[in-house]
Amino acid sequence: MRPNPGPFEPFFYLLQTPLSFRVLGVVGFVLFTLLFLRIAGSHGTAYFMIGLMLLGAFWLESTTNACRRCRFYGTWHCLGQGVLTARLFTPVESKLGEPGVILHASLAAAYVAYGLFWIWHRPALGLLFTIWLPLAFVSATSPSGFSWRAKRSESL
Repeated sequence: MRPNPGPFEPFFYLLQTPLSFRVLGVVGFVLFTLLFLRIAGSHGTAYFMIGLMLLGAFWLESTTNACRRCRFYGTWHCLGQGVLTARLFTPVESKLGEPGVILHASLAAAYVAYGLFWIWHRPALGLLFTIWLPLAFVSATSPSGFSWRAKRSESL
């Protein structure tokens, strides 16, 4: 049983819907990426390339560790990520262990920190995406937890 979020409970229920995840989580992440890479690129190609390398590392780690274990493996839930993953890799039935979770969280944190650094070069965008970040995180969580953290009980 998950803890009650208190007075924010209605917001959690609204944010943890598939539509909120797609809009806030996936589309917001794509917009965040495009904007921060544009700003970083305007300051130099090397900064743009660092952002692309972080994106590539995060995408590869997410694909090989989280997506292969997700209950939405092979579906359009993440706007095609699951379908692409299914074409590249076979599913994994075991849960993701602590070292994998730490790696995933570390890469996500590095990517977001680097992106926020560049986004804050435009204060209005910095404020907008700083507010977006916790909303996107809540939209990506599930009341029952991440499916890639638990052994699969049913096959899709």
